[in-house]
Amino acid sequence: MEDLIYKRDGAVEIITLNRPDLLNALTMKMVLELGSHLQDLQFDDEVRAVIITGAGDAFSSGADLTGTGQREDTHTPVGMRLTASAYARMCQGIYSLEKPVIGAINGVAAGAGCNLAFSCDLLIASEKARFIQIFVKRGLVADAGGTYFLPRIIGLNRTKELMFSGEALEAERARELGIVTRVVPHHQLMEEAMELAQQLAQGPTRALGMIKNMLNHSFESDLLTALDREAALQGIAVSTADVMEGITAFLQKRKPEFKGK
Repeated sequence: MEDLIYKRDGAVEIITLNRPDLLNALTMKMVLELGSHLQDLQFDDEVRAVIITGAGDAFSSGADLTGTGQREDTHTPVGMRLTASAYARMCQGIYSLEKPVIGAINGVAAGAGCNLAFSCDLLIASEKARFIQIFVKRGLVADAGGTYFLPRIIGLNRTKELMFSGEALEAERARELGIVTRVVPHHQLMEEAMELAQQLAQGPTRALGMIKNMLNHSFESDLLTALDREAALQGIAVSTADVMEGITAFLQKRKPEFKGK
């Protein structure tokens, strides 16, 4: 059985973490493969939106702490640094992918699995979803980008509360905090995620990617830098075929048919 399942539905790529008996705990092989696959998607013009979800009752419980599929030297400083770098590459693959990435959170998302979810652009959660910054309960520090993503989503003080306590955040509370965009009945999760992904996949993919790029840099930019980046990327956007289609559709009073080019 493959630990990662890739399915293509039109212009939408669905990636499923597939170790349901172990709550989709992440092995090094999974982390490395997912990191590489996400980077490859940047150059796959047929894919215009991505969904990441989990098989069974969990999204991901994080790193497999049983030792299965991990580096033998993970307990050493060098081994852990290399391990953390692999997780960083996985999350950066989502962050840097200039296409919308939707996390369909079907159950518990804990530790690195939680921060994998937070690296997605948009989250839709099943009513059964829970988010847990479990690191402190294992005597570990947060990794996989959690200290970067979560403060930007909910602010510094609430992030400290979650990371210091390691307590579970239920789906509805996550929605109230702005972590997830919507909470849906469990049996409707993938239907809702696909509807959103297909909607985004019909958009101007290059423009969406550049918007994502600009927003990702906005917290580190002063106003003049942000304005310069907007001007530079607008210069690129105006040369795309989708801009011509968007303007033509506006003048013809019809819905545009973007091709992602």
